[in-house]
Amino acid sequence: MDDHRIGIGWDIHRLVTGRRLVLGGVEVPAPAGFDTHSDGDVLSHAVVDALAGAMADGDLGVHFPEDDPDAEEARSLDFVVAYAARTRERGFEVGSLDSFVVLGTVRLRPHVDAMRTNLAGALGVPIDRVSVKARSADGLGPEGRGEAASASVSLLLRPVVGRPEGG
Repeated sequence: MDDHRIGIGWDIHRLVTGRRLVLGGVEVPAPAGFDTHSDGDVLSHAVVDALAGAMADGDLGVHFPEDDPDAEEARSLDFVVAYAARTRERGFEVGSLDSFVVLGTVRLRPHVDAMRTNLAGALGVPIDRVSVKARSADGLGPEGRGEAASASVSLLLRPVVGRPEGG
């Protein structure tokens, strides 16, 4: 099987004081966090959207709906673990993942390696297949002003190495 698939994911959430800021499963010290029902981790959400998109299988909300009581205060990195398992069951794994996190008011670079480590672990792939980059947006838009944070992800899925043909 020589079937490769490409997925794109994006997410944005408003920031409010008194909430935790979680990105790629890493709690980042910040004066504000996500105004969401789960931990709001936009990077993990964008990863699930990219995986689901590559599989032509809906998006984050289809698999982890906001009105599901189990999603309340959920750890979004667990969504990545669950959907990565679904992807593997269908015979695919991440060959490469590239991402941007945009937030202008918090220095993210010191946390990038921990985000990469968490995502690689959740996806079950080596860390050299996962890239996380941080941008400030130079004070422009809601991310640049610190009103929101966003993440975008592109990834390549490839057949699981060692999987029998058709199995």
